[in-house]
Amino acid sequence: MRNKLLIEAVGTFFLCLAALVSSGPLPVAALLCALIYMGAPVSLAHYNPAVSLAFRVRGRSGTRALWSYIAVQLAAAVLAAMVAGYLLGHDSEHAKAAVDALSESAFAGFGITAVIELLCTFALVFIILMVGTSRLTAGNSYFGLAIAVAVLGLSGTFGDFNPTMNPAVSLASSLLSVLAAVFDGLLGTKAFVAESLFLAKIAPRLLAEVAVQFVGAALAAWFFRVLFPEDR
Repeated sequence: MRNKLLIEAVGTFFLCLAALVSSGPLPVAALLCALIYMGAPVSLAHYNPAVSLAFRVRGRSGTRALWSYIAVQLAAAVLAAMVAGYLLGHDSEHAKAAVDALSESAFAGFGITAVIELLCTFALVFIILMVGTSRLTAGNSYFGLAIAVAVLGLSGTFGDFNPTMNPAVSLASSLLSVLAAVFDGLLGTKAFVAESLFLAKIAPRLLAEVAVQFVGAALAAWFFRVLFPEDR
């Protein structure tokens, strides 16, 4: 189990870091492809708490493994946010936008976001289950490429809505600005206070977004079991 968790930590860290630092989905998808082939023989290369949940619902992992994977993935996401904050520095324009957003509802426009996250997470997880766990595709060598292309396609298609399809990436994205302010020495300044207040305000939205991603993943696993009841 130790090696599995370490691989999950490394893979999730670099995936989250790429999602925060990269300017587009193509480099993220390319790195994800390599990370999947790297980690699949050891941990099955989840790098995503929603995928770990789907594997549990699918019957391919136990409850203890699920919680261990999720804990490691979220810890890696926080670390990735710290490194990205140090590399990118604090964006003063984001702090100004955060101040303006404090007067708005945290759930403004969430309905569309929730639908996009649900659909994209469902599609991604179902593809992962089909190419990574189905007897129909057992032994294939294209699973990593298929998953990476799915991420690229979904991110490109719904790019205006910025879906993450991954609770770890969502967490890292939410923490980035606050951690960047810390590393820029802005602790205690108006910018840091604004970022902290903004983070506190969007925390319920973040939790709701993560819940939607988990629901999408669970639905994908349930749908897989309905389609292939003999595939255990």
